[in-house]
Amino acid sequence: MKLRSASSLLLVLLAACGRSQAPSSEPSPSPPPPGTALCAPGAPALEFTGTASATEAKSYRMLPFVVAPGSERVELSYQWSDRPGNPPSTPLTATTFDLGLWDQHGYRSAQGFRGWGGSRQGRIDQGQAPIYVQRDSADRGFVPGAIEPGTWYADLGVAAVAPAGADYRVVVECKTASAGATPADDPVDRQHVARRLPGWYRGDFHMHAYHSNPNAPDWPDFIAQARTAQLDFLMVTEYVTGQHWRTLGAVQRAHPDLLIWPGREIITYHGHLMAFGETPSVLEYRHGFEDVSAAEIQRLSKADGALFGVNHPTTFPPPLFSNFCRGCYFELDDAIDWSQVDTIELVNGPMLATPDDLGIPLPVGSIENPFVGTAIQKWEGLLRQGYKITAVSGSDSKGVDAEDQRLRKGYGSSLTAVYASELSRPALQAAIRAGHAYIRTRGVSGSPEVLFEASGPNGQQGIYGDRLRLAEGESATLTTTVTGGAGQWLSYYANGQLVASLPVLTDPFVHRQTAQRRPAGEGPLGTVWRIELRDLQTRTVIGNPVFLNSP
Repeated sequence: MKLRSASSLLLVLLAACGRSQAPSSEPSPSPPPPGTALCAPGAPALEFTGTASATEAKSYRMLPFVVAPGSERVELSYQWSDRPGNPPSTPLTATTFDLGLWDQHGYRSAQGFRGWGGSRQGRIDQGQAPIYVQRDSADRGFVPGAIEPGTWYADLGVAAVAPAGADYRVVVECKTASAGATPADDPVDRQHVARRLPGWYRGDFHMHAYHSNPNAPDWPDFIAQARTAQLDFLMVTEYVTGQHWRTLGAVQRAHPDLLIWPGREIITYHGHLMAFGETPSVLEYRHGFEDVSAAEIQRLSKADGALFGVNHPTTFPPPLFSNFCRGCYFELDDAIDWSQVDTIELVNGPMLATPDDLGIPLPVGSIENPFVGTAIQKWEGLLRQGYKITAVSGSDSKGVDAEDQRLRKGYGSSLTAVYASELSRPALQAAIRAGHAYIRTRGVSGSPEVLFEASGPNGQQGIYGDRLRLAEGESATLTTTVTGGAGQWLSYYANGQLVASLPVLTDPFVHRQTAQRRPAGEGPLGTVWRIELRDLQTRTVIGNPVFLNSP
């Protein structure tokens, strides 16, 4: 790493500016650690270089630098290269570094978080422009605001490293800039009611947009794509950042019939989590770094009022896919509190998957997403352990899909229908926690509407997610009404075991199934009854269960 004496150069710069201290409107910077590089306008760019080995994957390196007074813009860029070796690097074993930024408030403070670009921005080797932050604007995924003097940190995430290791280079430059005022915050109204009637509302629980991809749509196009998919509520779950929380108020006001629900995807190197809702107390993602833990991220997210979810828990399992999809497979079972998990994502990405989607050769053109079945198995195991977690679906689309591919993998290509008292965040939160939901795996166009009802003794009634109490020898009746599913097959499962399967012969189609408790296979939640529908290609519906308990 190339360094200059920070303290001596700082005095020189202050003298050159004709002042002996920072102006009163700026906090005086703390004395920099000895040897910390100084970043100043007009000075040569700082360069941090180093090497990482394969054993250092899933770790983070904080690269400190002192921002000098008079700096009005900070730029970051970087590159890396795999070291030659045997075995050589391949697309499945290649290196990936991520890049983020923390300001003078510190790299362990939510206030200090200035952004995270993953591996998609600031790449010198790909000819990308540097990542930047300044008072009035910032790159996608980053936070605008005053550039205050003090110790800042480039956050180098060592996501995956090739077998022989990799070399990296991070470039930091401070500049002057003609910057206006910091944009005023304009968050969505968390109490907004888009529709005041009870009903089934359709949502995509995993949507990336402007702050997640350099080519992502602007907000008008984002809304247009969501409307085409016939979505009612939009979970805007950008990677790591919360910058969109500050800006989506205008989008919500312009589209009052939709519900805009900002959240964030928490990308750790050991599994991906989701916070549905703004979580200003925590903008953390570095599980395993120092004493950062997913447990604390979960606790603070829930304390801020967000729903908390686990994403694509069985997707791209290690060791084969560890470098290909960093942290996609969920390995945080013992690090989080499953009793405080609200949702689990059973369908992620396209339900009908191609070789390009999976990154592996296939003998046929497309198959059912192979990670859905394994996710269902994990979910059913959690239900048997007594964790009542609502199954949901997310397209994980960045909005960059070609128009002829949007039905298959764009926004709303898979969705979750939720029965709520109205189209508002509080009503949907209550309904999601109750499990009043089912997954339409191929969206509105490719999946039927299915109502799943349960009735039992003493006038008990329920739908997906509800609980009925049965004495010994008593039965419940499960009624399934399928609209738009003629030619498909309806299956009933109890405690994960197939009980019945039958063709859907008419439209609409109504079927009644007698259901009893099955104590031999029960867990704390009782007997778990659920339904699925499928056609010749894939599952088309996955229902959340009803639970049959003792009185």
